[in-house]
Amino acid sequence: MEYKRFKSTIVVRMDKGEEILEKIKEIAVKEDIRLAAINALGAVGEFTAGVLNTKEK
Repeated sequence: MEYKRFKSTIVVRMDKGEEILEKIKEIAVKEDIRLAAINALGAVGEFTAGVLNTKEK
């Protein structure tokens, strides 16, 4: 994985086989990100999306 920050935008290039969520968490911790919107372009072998109810946590 490689990433570069451009002001408030971070561009990431992940390698084949890397876990997307794991890498996003890694960047969030390194860059102290608490809220983000994510856009992606590319191909994946398997993908699962989820929703968090903030009232129930």
